[in-house]
Amino acid sequence: MYRETIPAALTKTASDHRSRTALTFLRQGIVETELTFEQLLNEICRLASFFSDWGVRQGSRVVLFIPKSVYTVVSHFAAQSLGAISVPLNPDFTRSEVKYLLEDATPQLIICEPGKTDFLKDIYPRGNFYEVSTQTPYPDKEGEPTEPFILPDIDSSADDPALIIYTSGTTGNPKGAVLTHRNLLHDARNINDTWEIKSSDIICHALPLFHVHGLCFALQTPLRAGARIAMLDSYHPQHLLNELSRRSGVTVCTVFMAVPAMYTKLLDSCHNEKFDFSHLRLITSGSAPLLVKEFERITRFFGQEP
Repeated sequence: MYRETIPAALTKTASDHRSRTALTFLRQGIVETELTFEQLLNEICRLASFFSDWGVRQGSRVVLFIPKSVYTVVSHFAAQSLGAISVPLNPDFTRSEVKYLLEDATPQLIICEPGKTDFLKDIYPRGNFYEVSTQTPYPDKEGEPTEPFILPDIDSSADDPALIIYTSGTTGNPKGAVLTHRNLLHDARNINDTWEIKSSDIICHALPLFHVHGLCFALQTPLRAGARIAMLDSYHPQHLLNELSRRSGVTVCTVFMAVPAMYTKLLDSCHNEKFDFSHLRLITSGSAPLLVKEFERITRFFGQEP
């Protein structure tokens, strides 16, 4: 029986890999922020304390309505560290979509960009809104305490809910799929075992963080193994290609996870260029069917099967 919770897993990983880099965030293909495992945990603890001041408690829902960023990563884990439930939403959702999702999720706190607050207040007037700018480097170290924070002492269980991901492609309104700490950590362990994700791996992360593929499989899973994540701020074929083909420096990627449409767009942009991807030991495709012809194109391009 898997009894660990996400806060416990974060603490153990940070202890095991303290000074190693956990996250390298690239904006428009340029490294903007780097955090070690110890720094990442400290930022999670600090934000968890701040969320607590906003009334976030065990079982509260915290909506993440912000673009892909380091702040998204830290907010997600900070909510779970309080025993709250992270609810990531696509920041490009329409008014009607957001209205339904907020009314269904009933969040204690909504994290959003400054330009989105009035829009959201009009839709969901009873909400608490915390504005953050994700377009500047994170974190702002000015005034940071010299002593590290510690995670709150929460009497949580592995079977407590940790994440709500809203489904798509169903009939009717989206359904909120509830995933527990046990679900998420058990999946992470199975993937790490199956794909042999190790602390020596560097994962190229080009997926969105409002989807289970990018948030769980490509983020939480490698972090649990002590691997490093090279996270692109958005999907841009040329920036992605630059990272995947990089053969020197600190972010020579060994693993790439994507959906079929990303592979198609990437290959369509290359115009018969040749690259050496021998440093990539694993590429994966998921979240949608992969057509045979696309499978064959990917195999030829990367020199291995996804």
